[in-house]
Amino acid sequence: MRPFLFTIGDIRVPSFFFMVMIGALAATFFSSWWAKREGSDQVALLDMGIIAIIASVIGARVFHIVVESPMYYLEKPIRVFYFWQGGYVSIGAYMFTIAAWLVYFWKRNLSTWRYMDLAAMGVPIIIFFVRVGCVCVGCCYGKPTDFFFHLTFNNPASVPAAFGYAGVHLHASQIYFMINAIVMWGVFFFLYHRRKFYGEIISAFFIYYGISRFIIEFTRGDADRGMWFDGAVSTGQIAMLISFIGGVILWKILSKRQNLRIRG
Repeated sequence: MRPFLFTIGDIRVPSFFFMVMIGALAATFFSSWWAKREGSDQVALLDMGIIAIIASVIGARVFHIVVESPMYYLEKPIRVFYFWQGGYVSIGAYMFTIAAWLVYFWKRNLSTWRYMDLAAMGVPIIIFFVRVGCVCVGCCYGKPTDFFFHLTFNNPASVPAAFGYAGVHLHASQIYFMINAIVMWGVFFFLYHRRKFYGEIISAFFIYYGISRFIIEFTRGDADRGMWFDGAVSTGQIAMLISFIGGVILWKILSKRQNLRIRG
């Protein structure tokens, strides 16, 4: 695969970072278009997109540093600022983005759950592009497999090669995530105009993504992402359990609030 798209002087532009930016822009413009279509504040969605780009990069970076490679950065703290060298974790991006959005809603006095639903419509798009980036770099790679559908990384600069998996048939975990993102968008599209309350789509995201990613994580082979209970579950799976439970609770709470009911 291709970990770096091109080089400018001593700076190499990572494919993953590039794909994240493309995905963020695509998701922002789609959600903004969807907001205009629904008669909502289009500018608010553009603002949310900009906030998401900044918060997701910071959050993904922080989560990678704290959870996956703390000693590497403690040895040479300046590495924290080497954004172009890669080192991002998607869960951190989601957490920081949602927190930043909540602050934005509060500052602008916007309907939190109405705009969360609008933003959620674009989330599968950025997830798809993030996983395209994963394929390019080889991160989030799968376990060795004999399954007919697999990925093989021969580039010595790819992540699997660094861990001794160059040329090995691996589960196409990144492709599974991409397919999952497409299905997720279809589910959201189906649900959107059948909603009974504002906040239903974002609740569905936490539930659907919690279940689907928890399952796909079993095919992953990158143990450096953090494993618990003698390797039984990963950090991501624990986060997905929290996502699923939180989504169910959120669904139950919001569905009972009369001021969030969608009439007609």
